[in-house]
Amino acid sequence: MSFAPGTSGSVIQTRLEGQDIVDYVLNAGVGQRMVIDLGTDNPSAYFNLMPSGDPQAIHMGSSAGNHFDGTLPASGDWVIRVYLIRAAARRNETANITLSIHIGGASHSVPAADLADGAAGGPDYWQVAGLTGGDTLNVRSRPGTTHQVVSRVHSGQVFRNLGCRGSGPDRWCHVESGNGLISGWVAGRFLRESGAPASPSPSLPVSSFADGDAGGPDFWEVTGVAAGDYLNIRTGPATRYSIVARAPNGLTLRNLGCRGTGSDRWCHVQTPDGGYDGWVSGRYLREGGAPAASGPGIQIPSGSNISPDLYLRPTGEIEVGWAGGCTVLYNPAHQRIQAGSSCSSAQLTLSDAAVARFD
Repeated sequence: MSFAPGTSGSVIQTRLEGQDIVDYVLNAGVGQRMVIDLGTDNPSAYFNLMPSGDPQAIHMGSSAGNHFDGTLPASGDWVIRVYLIRAAARRNETANITLSIHIGGASHSVPAADLADGAAGGPDYWQVAGLTGGDTLNVRSRPGTTHQVVSRVHSGQVFRNLGCRGSGPDRWCHVESGNGLISGWVAGRFLRESGAPASPSPSLPVSSFADGDAGGPDFWEVTGVAAGDYLNIRTGPATRYSIVARAPNGLTLRNLGCRGTGSDRWCHVQTPDGGYDGWVSGRYLREGGAPAASGPGIQIPSGSNISPDLYLRPTGEIEVGWAGGCTVLYNPAHQRIQAGSSCSSAQLTLSDAAVARFD
């Protein structure tokens, strides 16, 4: 693509449906500033930015949001890829897209008066406020009370502002928690402007975690919960964090690592299908086996020393193995959940690309 003579940017409108992927290619030089904004009526639509011919993106919208403002590290063709995330594409959802691209000079934002975010005058962060008593605020998959509740949060919770639409009682805001585990839409009347959340405490050294590679089990089974009750899955390793899901006795959860000991032990877990991810109290877990599955797995050899072999487990998980010993594991939703310490960043990127071919 190219810009009109005398301009340094362009605004493009398009529409996606289902598995549609649209690539926009433009040439730019090293050190130039590129600003990209994507506006859409579907919160599952995003863009990635990557060098042409290189699958390693320097911006991934699904994790970093639909605004990019940065300096290009190399000259050449750059690809802006617009897409719907996997779950939305499989549901054959549609999205109307307004894509703003600007190179050099000042930032150029999507002309969307009904959106409020950091680039358009709204705050970078919101804080939940105005709830009654011990009530919680529903976080929904889409803007509106008819859509699925994906989480419930308490007063004081701080979210990153990803944009709002509507006004008054019909105002809905797209938000995301600092750790990225909660993302969805909330009623705007329960939000007030906030500063950035307090910095998290430094990560524990790897030796204080227990996971499949460090001697712990690959899977936990929920146990010891009172009859009729559930184990809370939270956004962080403490009771002060919001609940994202509840697990009954007997449920199998993948082990992503634990910290602490005794009654203060918390474990990072994920449902085998990758649908929920969070932290649970370790005293309600015991070692479990992999979820039951029928039939053998499928081995897909690459036939090359510079490409990985793939193994499709009966559980739906995908194991990517490299000749040098690097092994990367993906859940059935094709999200990376474990990687060996010997894996390089290039191997992780190529592993992601290999698994993405199964979408």
